[in-house]
Amino acid sequence: MFIKKDLRKIPRILADAAPVDDDDSNVVDDTVDEQQSSSNKRVKREILTDLKLARRKAEFRGSVRILCQPSNAPSLHHLVNLSVYDCNITSLEDIGMLGSTVNDNSSSICCPSLETLNIGRNPITELPEELSMLRQSLKELWCDDCQIKGPLPNCIFALLKLKTLNMANNQLTEIPNDKLDNLSQLTHLCLDRNQISEIPSDLATALPKLEALMLRHNRLTCLPALPASIQLLHVSSNQLTSLPPLQHCRRLEILCANGNQLESSVLRMGLEDLKNLKRVNLTKNAIDYCPPSFTDRFGIPHAITGLCEKKSSDDGDDDTTMATEENDDADAASAVVCTVYMGQNPFLEPAKEPSPAKQPKSLADDTTVGDVAVMAS
Repeated sequence: MFIKKDLRKIPRILADAAPVDDDDSNVVDDTVDEQQSSSNKRVKREILTDLKLARRKAEFRGSVRILCQPSNAPSLHHLVNLSVYDCNITSLEDIGMLGSTVNDNSSSICCPSLETLNIGRNPITELPEELSMLRQSLKELWCDDCQIKGPLPNCIFALLKLKTLNMANNQLTEIPNDKLDNLSQLTHLCLDRNQISEIPSDLATALPKLEALMLRHNRLTCLPALPASIQLLHVSSNQLTSLPPLQHCRRLEILCANGNQLESSVLRMGLEDLKNLKRVNLTKNAIDYCPPSFTDRFGIPHAITGLCEKKSSDDGDDDTTMATEENDDADAASAVVCTVYMGQNPFLEPAKEPSPAKQPKSLADDTTVGDVAVMAS
């Protein structure tokens, strides 16, 4: 979908916005020239709720000062969503102004309704403490594709209403153990492509509402217990040898753990009990055996591709002619198809051809390695 970019400069956008004390039903643009005013032409100002300022490097000049000035407070009062994505910003100094009081009036905050802040794809190396001044309203923070280093920044844990945190593709090394429960409202956490080697052991209790956890391309060797609320888990391209028990994760729909070192024990962690599963990716691991409990639930992996696909209600009887229409609908709804990808695991390694001395001539001449693998399955 094509989105037309606002060609106005930032000062013009702010000047055209309705001040906080304007009457929304009768907002007049006082920038109209005298000739227009004399003809009684009235122009409504916009209520500025969404401010998308992506890719304005020349205007920002490395900082947010052009935006975060006290004189802009009246125009920013209604702001809900702010994006300064990819503006070559290196410093967030003065960002706290958006959450500060105006004119020493403790009951008036500059942006009391600011819920979403996108500062992604800027060469920022740290988040300042003043970012915590947005704690009254901020619910989504996007800091992906920056250069933030070290532990998860301390100011994050002051944002008590945060529901979405995306800090993918940075240089984060750890999540402090003693502060994670400050983010108890979090539902989506994305820390892909960082350098994290350990997740706090109290993850399940600290983040009881977490629905999506994305930790791809890190240095994890194990995971703690997961909250029962989890629906999406992405942990591919780590160094995991096992997963935590999953029986209680009844809402889990998508599990991607490809590109690890998972062994066959992962197939005994309760996957077969999760009736809402839609997709599981376990390719490129160290799985050398599929237990019957796994194949009964998901089907036998294809001998070459490793693909499993089976309805969760396949093992029921068909002699239910007396079932009501409501029960039929319920059964249809429960027949969730879960696709499991098991390719490039040891149990799928092609069978080796017999040595020429022992191999029957017809088999050597007419059968490929792939055919042997199929027959062996």
